[in-house]
Amino acid sequence: MDWKSELNECISRLAPDKVVYLTDSNVVRYLDIPEAIVVPAGEPSKSIAGLETVWQGLMRAGATRHSLLVNIGGGVVTDLGGFAAGTYKRGVRHINVPTTLLAMADAAIGGKTGIDYCGLKNEIGVFKMPERVIIDASWLDTLPQELLRDGLAEVVKTTMLGSAAMYDVLLDLPERLDADSLRGATEFSARFKEKVVAEDPTEQGLRRILNLGHTAGHAFESLAARCGHPVSHGEAVAHGLLVTLILSSRFAGMDPAAAGTYASRLLRRHYSPLPAGALDEEKLLELMARDKKNARYGEVSFVLLRAIGQPIREAVVIDKASLCETLRQYRSIMS
Repeated sequence: MDWKSELNECISRLAPDKVVYLTDSNVVRYLDIPEAIVVPAGEPSKSIAGLETVWQGLMRAGATRHSLLVNIGGGVVTDLGGFAAGTYKRGVRHINVPTTLLAMADAAIGGKTGIDYCGLKNEIGVFKMPERVIIDASWLDTLPQELLRDGLAEVVKTTMLGSAAMYDVLLDLPERLDADSLRGATEFSARFKEKVVAEDPTEQGLRRILNLGHTAGHAFESLAARCGHPVSHGEAVAHGLLVTLILSSRFAGMDPAAAGTYASRLLRRHYSPLPAGALDEEKLLELMARDKKNARYGEVSFVLLRAIGQPIREAVVIDKASLCETLRQYRSIMS
């Protein structure tokens, strides 16, 4: 069943008094929805201004607490739309139709919504579960290489957590990505995340493993934006995964060769080096210390792996000196 047919079935079952659509300036050309709320494509739309655009669109449409918001787009649209749905009139129902690899594998699933604030990723948000996530892999055929690479990082992250065999498949991906080569790993990623979220919907325990690579990744992403050379979320997470693998070899007993294998066969093959401004050690440490996933302010915690497919469920606090040494190792490997 294609996404349109499945969406129509969901709408019929939910019987809302009104359906309002949210999308972005890239995806809207594939849709025949004349009155959709359209935000500019890209991370800047995950902002207070972007949130107000959605709220105002809902108000203009006459949406009530019995209405339905349908978010059709990538992770920015599903994050933003989910947050708007969770806060408009204290909560309206919503459906996510992810159109990017990143959203299909991660962002659209699990009910974590939010916007960026004061230069920090997803600093303000709510848990708001969608009524349905409608995944149609045919959207992957519309994506340019940069968006496939953006989503690949989240797929790699999930296979690192849940399947050494699937991770080995990704190590042999062709340099030019395509939908067919990514389909199996994407489906695995979506199922794995759904299973984890079902056990821990509000991130009180197990779900924290899904932050693998994100502590350093969010810091790289935020600092790159500050220095005027922004990188995508997926690219930043891809580099954050290398930091995590180095830490895992030092503090979790992982084979030290894993970091080099990942760097040579995935990171350098599919991603560019980070801009120099995103590698300032002191600024990275400051951003990591402010990450919302830390249990205590200033204590930087990471999800680590004993081996591929064997995550440590409890986050590990890493001291500043070890982080500095790890960042130096990261730069050495990347150079």
